[in-house]
Amino acid sequence: MKKLSYNESKKLLPFLSSEKEFNLFIIGDIENTDPNADYMEIFVDGELEQPKGVLMRYYRFFVIYSPDEMDFKSAAKIIRDFGQAMVLSGKTSCIDKISPYLKDMTKEESKMHFAVLKEPNLDNCNLPVRRASVEDARGLLDLLNSIEEFHVTDEESFNESLKKGTTRRYVIEKDGKIVSTAASTAETSDLAMIIGVATLKEYRNQGLASCVVSKLCSDLLSEGKTPCLFYDNPKAGKIYQRLGFREIGTWKMLRFD
Repeated sequence: MKKLSYNESKKLLPFLSSEKEFNLFIIGDIENTDPNADYMEIFVDGELEQPKGVLMRYYRFFVIYSPDEMDFKSAAKIIRDFGQAMVLSGKTSCIDKISPYLKDMTKEESKMHFAVLKEPNLDNCNLPVRRASVEDARGLLDLLNSIEEFHVTDEESFNESLKKGTTRRYVIEKDGKIVSTAASTAETSDLAMIIGVATLKEYRNQGLASCVVSKLCSDLLSEGKTPCLFYDNPKAGKIYQRLGFREIGTWKMLRFD
């Protein structure tokens, strides 16, 4: 596999756009990341004009994509040699093919539903929802790290994304603290990934998550961007389906630490 320069990586966009929803992270990071950033690397298997597959590193997170077959063994070696990988994610078909080469270092494997907002039926919410600023970083991290289903958030990438605006985070406050949040990341010209939907346990079942997600999705749609998201919780799935999200496939993650 060959490491690409930033300008070379942009030539992958037509290939990646054939399944643009599944390649949202890679496309978004190619479009939005500083060309001189040392926290992103793109590797390609095959010729640039006819690639077989792509592997991206963003900080300690890896994403892989191939429509069929690629050199999964070499891709696994790149992840191993990096030495600090936290997560590898991708279409279920890709993860199933690379996972045997990473079995000894994999701590957890999870599978999620991948959905796209196809039939918007968003809530009209009267609660004050605002966009988070850098000053909210500590409160947001405390909230996210308090959620049992979530893994501990990498603070470096979290703070940088908030500072640079590559991740937009919306919040609802009550009793002087952030109690519910949702974010979008990897935004492209026409898509955005919804992540980090969370509500403090004592404030659940009040419609806060639906409210903050609806506001975020409404703003994205007004900019011509279709929201996508993952979920594995059936209760959350029912909420997203009610809001108009429809499943298009599945996504897997391998967690290494």
